[in-house]
Amino acid sequence: MNKIGNRSFEDDALASNLNAILESIAKRKPESIKGKYFAKAQVKTSMGPPLKLNIAPYQPSLQQ
Repeated sequence: MNKIGNRSFEDDALASNLNAILESIAKRKPESIKGKYFAKAQVKTSMGPPLKLNIAPYQPSLQQ
Protein backbone atom coordinates (compact mmCIF):
# COMPACT_ATOMS: atom_id res chain seq x y z
CA MET A 1 0.00 0.00 0.00
CA ASN A 2 1.32 3.43 -0.96
CA LYS A 3 -0.01 6.91 -0.35
CA ILE A 4 -0.09 9.02 -3.51
CA GLY A 5 -1.31 12.32 -2.12
CA ASN A 6 -3.56 14.37 0.12
CA ARG A 7 -6.99 15.89 -0.25
CA SER A 8 -5.37 19.22 -1.12
CA PHE A 9 -3.58 17.81 -4.21
CA GLU A 10 -4.80 18.68 -7.70
CA ASP A 11 -5.95 15.83 -9.97
CA ASP A 12 -2.85 16.18 -12.16
CA ALA A 13 -0.53 15.84 -9.17
CA LEU A 14 -2.31 12.69 -7.97
CA ALA A 15 -2.19 11.14 -11.45
CA SER A 16 1.50 11.99 -11.76
CA ASN A 17 2.31 10.44 -8.38
CA LEU A 18 0.34 7.28 -9.20
CA ASN A 19 2.06 6.97 -12.56
CA ALA A 20 5.48 7.36 -10.92
CA ILE A 21 4.75 4.60 -8.38
CA LEU A 22 3.46 2.13 -10.99
CA GLU A 23 6.39 2.81 -13.34
CA SER A 24 8.86 2.37 -10.49
CA ILE A 25 7.36 -0.99 -9.50
CA ALA A 26 7.28 -2.17 -13.13
CA LYS A 27 10.97 -1.28 -13.61
CA ARG A 28 11.93 -3.43 -10.61
CA LYS A 29 10.51 -6.63 -12.13
CA PRO A 30 13.10 -9.39 -11.65
CA GLU A 31 14.36 -11.07 -14.85
CA SER A 32 13.32 -14.47 -13.45
CA ILE A 33 9.61 -13.55 -13.45
CA LYS A 34 7.94 -14.32 -16.76
CA GLY A 35 4.59 -12.91 -17.89
CA LYS A 36 2.54 -10.40 -15.96
CA TYR A 37 4.13 -8.77 -12.94
CA PHE A 38 0.99 -7.02 -11.65
CA ALA A 39 -2.23 -8.92 -11.05
CA LYS A 40 -4.38 -5.88 -10.30
CA ALA A 41 -4.23 -2.40 -8.80
CA GLN A 42 -6.76 -0.22 -7.05
CA VAL A 43 -6.97 3.34 -5.72
CA LYS A 44 -8.99 4.00 -2.60
CA THR A 45 -9.73 6.94 -0.35
CA SER A 46 -9.73 6.29 3.38
CA MET A 47 -13.52 6.00 3.52
CA GLY A 48 -14.54 5.41 -0.11
CA PRO A 49 -14.90 2.38 -2.35
CA PRO A 50 -11.86 1.19 -4.34
CA LEU A 51 -11.46 2.11 -8.01
CA LYS A 52 -9.88 -0.49 -10.29
CA LEU A 53 -6.96 0.71 -12.41
CA ASN A 54 -6.03 -0.29 -15.94
CA ILE A 55 -2.51 -1.62 -15.42
CA ALA A 56 -1.85 -2.84 -18.98
CA PRO A 57 0.49 0.10 -19.76
CA TYR A 58 2.66 -0.89 -16.78
CA GLN A 59 3.05 -4.56 -17.69
CA PRO A 60 6.67 -4.78 -18.92
CA SER A 61 5.93 -8.04 -20.73
CA LEU A 62 3.25 -6.32 -22.82
CA GLN A 63 5.47 -3.40 -23.85
CA GLN A 64 7.73 -3.65 -26.95
